[in-house]
Amino acid sequence: MRGANRQRTRGIALLVVLWACTLLAILLGGFAALARTESIQTRYLSSRVQLRYLAEAGAMRALAECVSRSGGRWVGDGRRYRLRLDEHDIDVRIQDELGKIDINAADPRLLQRLFVAAGTDDAAAAQLAANIQETRDTGAKLFREEGNKRYAQAGLAAGPRYREFDMPEQLQTVLGMTPALYRKLAPAITVWSRRAEPMPALAPPLALASLPEMDLAKAERYAAQRELSSTLTPPPVLPSGQAAGAWRGGLVRTIVASASDGQGTTASVIVTFRLTALKGGLGYSVLRWQEDGAG
Repeated sequence: MRGANRQRTRGIALLVVLWACTLLAILLGGFAALARTESIQTRYLSSRVQLRYLAEAGAMRALAECVSRSGGRWVGDGRRYRLRLDEHDIDVRIQDELGKIDINAADPRLLQRLFVAAGTDDAAAAQLAANIQETRDTGAKLFREEGNKRYAQAGLAAGPRYREFDMPEQLQTVLGMTPALYRKLAPAITVWSRRAEPMPALAPPLALASLPEMDLAKAERYAAQRELSSTLTPPPVLPSGQAAGAWRGGLVRTIVASASDGQGTTASVIVTFRLTALKGGLGYSVLRWQEDGAG
């Protein structure tokens, strides 16, 4: 009897030891997985920080071109310039704001064509253009109560602004604007050109597509042709035969710089700045700085 009890006790002890070993193995496996995850996260964050500073270096390189006494070799028509720094690729684009559509100055018909080019149907595009016209019209504030009611019925917390837009991002507050549509529009809109129409020589494809006798396919072909053109000669004429203007841009420009590690991780900065006259040269003041934004 004692021998049977002793064997039973040993069996229970063996089971306890086995369960303890199993539990320790599970805990050790969990700690190893956690350590590996933290290591991956640390490397990712470290890579992101490095890439962000490389993107900023690309933006500073573009700024140096823009404030150069000679006017720089880089033009603001959105063409890509590539740099290689610390074994990483950096893409830089300069987009002059004169080439974009000013949401404060553009005619509603031009805005409607812009929205259609971005994929919106004619009826929705017309209504959205009318909503923008209402929002930026200071005189329309006489109908504020009605406007606030329509916005509230649509689930928006605030009604129309009834004043000009201060920043392009404020377009997202207009009734009918969606996040997906705004992401498409962001590289093509501005509040700094003060022009009724974009300058074709500097316009991104979506802004070009909003011009009469143009569509997105024609605009993209023209932009590709323009990118291959030498800036020592006039910009190519538009498909309609009209002149596109000149390479020389305005005082406000946007730089989009992105850096990649070649393994799928990227970081970008978007800098909108205004050139300012200084004694003996040019300076700049930053109007907007975004990291990994839509540009």
